[in-house]
Amino acid sequence: MKGLLKTAVLLATFCATAMACGGGGEDALDQKGGDGGGTGNKGDKEESEQPFVAHITPIDKLNQGVSVINSHADVTSHSSLKMNFRTYSQLGESVLKSAKPNYVRVKKLANDGYIMFYHNNQIGASCSYATSTDFKTWSYKGKLFANYSIIDSKGEKNDRRYSNCDGLVLSNGDILAVASYRANNGYRDLPKDAGIEMRRSTDNGVTWSEPVSVYQGVNWEPYLLELSSGEIHCYFTDSSRTGIEGKDTGTAMVISRDGGQTWTPSFGSIPYYVIRMKWEQDGKTYFNHQMLSVIQLKGSNELAAAVETNNRGTYYISLAYSGEDGEWDHLDADQEGPADSDNLSFLGSAPYLSQFPSGETVLSYNKSSTFYMKMGDAKARNFGSAYSPFSGKGYWGTLNLENSHQLVGAMPDTSNGTIMLSQFILNHRIDAICRSVKVDGNNQEWANTDHALFVGEKSQVQGTLRCSCDDKNVYFLVEVLDRSLLRGDYATVYLSPDDSKSLANGAKRIQVSMDGLKSTETYAGKWNSAEMGVEVKTYVCNDTNEDRIDNYGYIAEISIPRSSLTISSGQVLVNFSITDNKEEEAVSDVSSISRWIPVAGL
Repeated sequence: MKGLLKTAVLLATFCATAMACGGGGEDALDQKGGDGGGTGNKGDKEESEQPFVAHITPIDKLNQGVSVINSHADVTSHSSLKMNFRTYSQLGESVLKSAKPNYVRVKKLANDGYIMFYHNNQIGASCSYATSTDFKTWSYKGKLFANYSIIDSKGEKNDRRYSNCDGLVLSNGDILAVASYRANNGYRDLPKDAGIEMRRSTDNGVTWSEPVSVYQGVNWEPYLLELSSGEIHCYFTDSSRTGIEGKDTGTAMVISRDGGQTWTPSFGSIPYYVIRMKWEQDGKTYFNHQMLSVIQLKGSNELAAAVETNNRGTYYISLAYSGEDGEWDHLDADQEGPADSDNLSFLGSAPYLSQFPSGETVLSYNKSSTFYMKMGDAKARNFGSAYSPFSGKGYWGTLNLENSHQLVGAMPDTSNGTIMLSQFILNHRIDAICRSVKVDGNNQEWANTDHALFVGEKSQVQGTLRCSCDDKNVYFLVEVLDRSLLRGDYATVYLSPDDSKSLANGAKRIQVSMDGLKSTETYAGKWNSAEMGVEVKTYVCNDTNEDRIDNYGYIAEISIPRSSLTISSGQVLVNFSITDNKEEEAVSDVSSISRWIPVAGL
């Protein structure tokens, strides 16, 4: 990406103090103050050595404040996700001990570690699992549900096989894992040899209980949900409900009200039929809606479900809602429901649904062997444009919420037998913190609880943006991690009035680099150089060569006079980008402000 010679020159000239930052100015290599190239704005003028040590704050240490439920429900249309490239990995046979790992499910554990469930090949015979303490290094732990020989209910030699393992970390920290089992030969005709088994771990996946059967009958794709009341639901694709083979399916469930110790209806009984759509073909009636994912909406008892619908061979994503009481109607065998459904909403299969505490829902699905995500509103009824973060091709992806601003996305890459996985960062409306800022490049006065925006999905280069204000100025803190930082790289803060509908005259653009202020511009049909009274101070992290991989880059503090901005009802719209090797990556499209992020509290 950048020449080794240039990198060597930088390393030879920067101070070798480990993990420290030095002033970037007129000659950044000498750590002196200098003019950042603005148009009469204040650049880096200070000549003295800086008396402090600062460190770039990684994104996983930001946005640490207390979450407010549905705090962003009114502005979800401006919210978006960015993959954190530095967390992306592809795990193959050398790690997972499976040549074709499939049907992946990743869960965040109570001890802040991670657990991954999967089976081999498309259908699977056994379900395995791996764990990680840091999301970077994974360890194979073995088969959680292993196939074995049986004498089936017809008295024939057969094999019990397992697929579709799903896990749930309960509010008390226990892990429940369920898998669909079946007789390998003639499974459709052997409902007594099919069902769902469950195992429990009380020590973050180190040890597991013996399997317990919670349902009997032909099924696929079990899914676990714990409600705020403590009630646990086990949903599954019911493949033997009406006795019509083929494409006739639906979603059924069993319920536990004692932490998964017992289940209703009991083993061997008819389950609760809850979500299905009726359709007809060649004079016959069939049902559908399968492979469910369901959430309890934040601040509500209502359940929202995303299901896969196979409509005459074409797969769609459908949506269903329980109502405010959070109770699904129990349907008869010839009944469809629930009444509140958005059937055949859009093309796709294998949905997975999640929701951030701030209100944004996220729906992942597969289409044309590609993993997509859509951001939705707080009611999971309206979803925006599709976002495709992974280049590999496969099917049956997953999501898992980690915290208030981060989730995990994963999907098998069936073309090369790996699992693609990464962490994703939520960008949404941020609040400016009221404080007076000394513009010196020292980020120590910026708290980790401050709201931050993130870019960094294209390469190892990534940046964050935070905002503060007082009665005279608006301040921004830019922090850029870049293992191969060069002077040609820079960051850009875009600002527009909050009531703008499109990029209009009066929008502002401020660019900073490792050397300080690069430019200030105002939009009037095009970007034009303009004086804004901006003050910038930057510091370049001069880590040792061994440490550059994780903590090398620069910090920039920016001060903008309020008189230079158009602030409406205490808000402006902001966009943020980093430009590396002449390629710009932004929070949202820089040419259209429809998805720019509101900054409130000004």
